Amino acid sequence: MSAREMKRKARAFVLLSVELGKEEEVMEKLLKIGEVKEVHIITGENDLIVVLETERELVVPSSKKITDLISRRIASINGVQDTETMIPTLSKTKWPEQI
Repeated sequence: MSAREMKRKARAFVLLSVELGKEEEVMEKLLKIGEVKEVHIITGENDLIVVLETERELVVPSSKKITDLISRRIASINGVQDTETMIPTLSKTKWPEQI
């Protein structure tokens, strides 16, 4: 993703705690949500990390769009116990263009 494309999109990283044994089931449900770009099982206090990406809009703030997505679609998935959201304020990347 180019720097120009990053300016048109809003990203968020969401840490999820899920019921024991439901990690992969929740992952599959998350991947059906268009704004979900990546889901990873992680070690530590949380179970999953989700990378969200939405188009920036002039009328609706990105943070509201992300918050609505999490509260309405992600937190309601069976097995999700808790969420913690991080919205970057500045991003730089070295990832190849095809990612």
